[in-house]
Amino acid sequence: MAFQSLAEMFLVQAKRYGDRVLYRFFREGEWRSYTWQEALLLVREVGTGLLSLGVTRGDRLAIFSANRVEWSLADWANICIGGLSVPIYSSSTAGQVSHILEHSGSVILFVDSADRLSKVKLHDPALRQVRKIVVMETMEHGLSPSLDSARVIAWDELRELGKAAGEKAQENFFRSAASLKAEDDLTIIYTSGTTGEPKGVLTTHGHYLFMVEAVNGALHSTDQDVNLQFLPFAHSFGRLEHFMVVARGYTCGFARSLETVARDLQIIRPTILFSVPRIYENAYDRIRSRTATAGFGQRLFFRIAFSIGRQISRGEQQQKKISWTLRQAQRLAHLLVFSKIQSAFGGRLRLAISGGAPLAREIAEFFHVLGILILEGYGLTETSTVSHVNRLERYKFGTVGLPLDGVECRIGPDGEILLQGPNIFKGYYRDPAATQEALDAQGWFHSGDIGEIDAEGFLRITDRKKDLIVTSGGKKVAPQLIENLLKTDPLIKQVLVLGDRQRHLFALIVLEQGKIREWAERRGLQFRNAEEMLAHPQVLALVKERIRQKNKDLAPFEAVRGFRIVPNEFTVEREELTPSLKIRRQAVVEHYKDIVEEMFHRSRAE
Repeated sequence: MAFQSLAEMFLVQAKRYGDRVLYRFFREGEWRSYTWQEALLLVREVGTGLLSLGVTRGDRLAIFSANRVEWSLADWANICIGGLSVPIYSSSTAGQVSHILEHSGSVILFVDSADRLSKVKLHDPALRQVRKIVVMETMEHGLSPSLDSARVIAWDELRELGKAAGEKAQENFFRSAASLKAEDDLTIIYTSGTTGEPKGVLTTHGHYLFMVEAVNGALHSTDQDVNLQFLPFAHSFGRLEHFMVVARGYTCGFARSLETVARDLQIIRPTILFSVPRIYENAYDRIRSRTATAGFGQRLFFRIAFSIGRQISRGEQQQKKISWTLRQAQRLAHLLVFSKIQSAFGGRLRLAISGGAPLAREIAEFFHVLGILILEGYGLTETSTVSHVNRLERYKFGTVGLPLDGVECRIGPDGEILLQGPNIFKGYYRDPAATQEALDAQGWFHSGDIGEIDAEGFLRITDRKKDLIVTSGGKKVAPQLIENLLKTDPLIKQVLVLGDRQRHLFALIVLEQGKIREWAERRGLQFRNAEEMLAHPQVLALVKERIRQKNKDLAPFEAVRGFRIVPNEFTVEREELTPSLKIRRQAVVEHYKDIVEEMFHRSRAE
């Protein structure tokens, strides 16, 4: 069925599925659930409550919270009354939150807890447009005396406002939802730029109506599917998953936290998994580690089963017919070995998707041998999350697949990936200059990524035109912001932050050697040469502590977790710096590739 807005999609699907379970979540020591009908009632109460607070169509409503069922309900309430949800990562710093609230002009702020609220500088004059703060959790100990309690309302109080608003207000809720069209604005998702200043990506109902249909055309999910939601809703990939739940009628289980995902998989037992590479990487490491330490018999069984699985995998990749004998061997391998591994994902996973960051080809092939096909995709917030994805019937490891039906892709003269289609964003909110830079006169979006398209149309990402780092967890990080922060320490002269496709960020650091010597002399430390000084345990401990202090000003995913001190300054002569003294990142990495590879290898082994 074609919908004219996401609001209509939610209301129609809620009526269609009625008493079926929509959401499962953990609360007060037990797993609970909401049916579609119960979710609709809550969305209507919250939406009507917001209308009674004076929220009007086009207003921005920010959500600063970890994933939880109230996040989804608040989003659908905002959508149904014509508001624009503005997601904010739960790990964002106070400065980042303030910038997004001020820039978006949000009039309502949802937070999950009083603790989260303490990170918001509500007395900042730039945030005077925030009229109400809705706290989702029960505030057992009340509010901090420094907060303006008149601006704060509890989630249940907002619902009560909606209940008490009367029949006319209820009619206004449904009238607002019915009035929305595909061309109406839907959401503003802030994404980091290379300077660290986030830009607000503005998309419409039409963008995501196209996305849910195009993605389903590629993946073929159904209303019998169950997903485990752990991708953050502030990430466009997590937000798309949230929309797919309603579009396709999934049952959605909420992971309690990222730390509990492995256990929650056993409880929710998803049939479909949307994930960044980190989950697959962690599982890959655990399987290899346990296999290596298993007894001789278990290792032998695994090797035999893996050999059978590899033959099947290679045959399927080459679209060859698999013999009856090999299929029987595969069934036995599954029964004796692979089923136990697949049970770690809940035992009924049929579809696994990876996005947000590159997935190592060796990991994708490893899981395919085990009988789990991971379909890697690609996209950006500006492409309404996805532009390419591998298919069940057509996939190629090491690529991000084929474009979605309706999306065009071409490679620019400089190798940049250019995209066009109904999924390309409307523009950067309140930033026409940046919009004009990203969208050319013919409507092609310039992705900032470098890639190549093979003869069959599969896209392979080969490099990044921009300096933006994407960790294996899918977090986008602007390294220049962190480098500039670290360089504010008087002992640190130059910094190069690394971490693309890695779990954490790392840094190559050039120290102010004169100041280090002064510090050492005050402590009676003596060195034969600079090399000995830079490798001294007390110097390393000093630098580690200085970095730890700077990390306090960063979000957790932006923190530098490892470093190496390099002895020589980055120079123009060695082509490590441009004439304007900007770091040539690839040149520095190449010069210190042994150090970088050792640092990354050690991190993966931990």
